[in-house]
Amino acid sequence: MKRVSIITVVFNNRAGLERTLKSIAKQTDLSHMEYIIVDGGSTDGTLDIIRSYELFIDRWISEPDRGLYHAMNKGLALATGEYVWFMNSGDALYNDHSLETVIGAIATGADFIYGDTMFISPEGAEIGLMSRVTPKKLPQHPGPRTFAYGMNICHQSVVVRRSLAPTYNEQYRMVADIDWIIRILKKRPASALCPHPLARFELGGISQQRIRSSWKERFQVLSAHYGFLPTLFRHAKLMFRSLRFRLSGA
Repeated sequence: MKRVSIITVVFNNRAGLERTLKSIAKQTDLSHMEYIIVDGGSTDGTLDIIRSYELFIDRWISEPDRGLYHAMNKGLALATGEYVWFMNSGDALYNDHSLETVIGAIATGADFIYGDTMFISPEGAEIGLMSRVTPKKLPQHPGPRTFAYGMNICHQSVVVRRSLAPTYNEQYRMVADIDWIIRILKKRPASALCPHPLARFELGGISQQRIRSSWKERFQVLSAHYGFLPTLFRHAKLMFRSLRFRLSGA
């Protein structure tokens, strides 16, 4: 069994996938990694990119799916590693030592490993670390209520013991990752905060392109876990904090 299964979901994103694949291929030690690609039946040359990197890929499939989280569930079903790490098309490992950093955290016995995230533009330019360019600070001891105010750990910088990882709830079309991580944290896993960022996250995904629908769905997820009225109060407080953060010029 490999220590970590890295899973990439892609559909018609040739350039973004190549950025992801390059970050995988440059890791200093690939011996602990299983790499899986789930393609949704791309027709833009994405399969040519996959074939050109097959040396670094353990398994890949290309077939139609019912959406992002259905594809991610396929990846979970294919994974055989002790831990799972989703690094979707367009995103990338932070640097050449990111996998090595995660392996070091695994050695502590942690079930839930996480770190900061570098936001990047669709062209790959650095925008800034999530913990610095947003009001959201990384939690020191994540638990069941860590996400009561929303996502303060980026999904791409979370590595989870596979035995604790549930399937994604496909009734959510845009923010099932929030629900997924909350369900994991409710199991109270032992956690480890990595000293370095783990991923580069490309802004402009489906939840950001459809921001109003995304916020509505996020409210549904948080209400399901934390209650309607408490979530309504926290959202009002969150919007005020976000407005104040923007006005401050931070």
